[in-house]
Amino acid sequence: MSRDKHSKIIEIMESKNVVSVKELAQLLSCTDMTVRRNLDELQQMGFVRREHGYATLQTPAKSTDYYKEIEENVREKKAIATIAMTFLKPDMSICLDSGTTIQQLVNLIPDHFPLSVITPSLVAAMSLCDRKDVQVLLPGGFVHHSNRTLLLNDLGGLKQYKVDLAFISCRSLRIPEGTFEHTQLLTDTKRSLASIADRRILLLDYSKWGVNSICNSVRLADIDLIITDTRAPEDQVRQAADLGKELLIVNPETTRIEAHFNAPNTLRR
Repeated sequence: MSRDKHSKIIEIMESKNVVSVKELAQLLSCTDMTVRRNLDELQQMGFVRREHGYATLQTPAKSTDYYKEIEENVREKKAIATIAMTFLKPDMSICLDSGTTIQQLVNLIPDHFPLSVITPSLVAAMSLCDRKDVQVLLPGGFVHHSNRTLLLNDLGGLKQYKVDLAFISCRSLRIPEGTFEHTQLLTDTKRSLASIADRRILLLDYSKWGVNSICNSVRLADIDLIITDTRAPEDQVRQAADLGKELLIVNPETTRIEAHFNAPNTLRR
């Protein structure tokens, strides 16, 4: 079974958490033997636990329904966005990924702040409509309804552009691999946005660290800066720092930076 089929198993299990082999076979229109073989593969990858006749999803990533996520961890997302805003300078060209933390950044962009923005996020584009100094490019694609984003139908089309920064979101961050999504359709769009940026900044709150999601999106090696909050798991933060990643850890209570790992030389005393 292909990676796409693996992701379909994960999607089914995210809505049920525990599901029988027979039910999966019916939903995927395949044999019980095929399901068992692929559940074994997913178990080896750490995504499921096999039991006799059924399987359980291990540490599933949270739902990506936009209107559910927008109400979760709001304080952490606002604090992360506040620090991310300090990297924006007038007249920059940027990519804005879809996601509720990035939407908090969009909300902070002031009036009369000239920017050129490429974004697949329908919510971000609508929010920026009233800012006449912001030029917005919506790449062509198909609507992903739960994420309120566009899935690009011409991935090569973005290569004609070059931007200063790309602000990237994710469903899950796993060290040392990088970011993950629950479907291959989303990964292609995120990779395309990241590929045209001089610098890539990942914004994620503590709930996205270390959870299981099936499709690797942006490699850790391709992320230049991670901005997260103080509730992020210390062991995983330290692991990322030990791999040389620059990280900013933000206190949601004070919106201050509590720790800065691998700061550039220009920022060190």
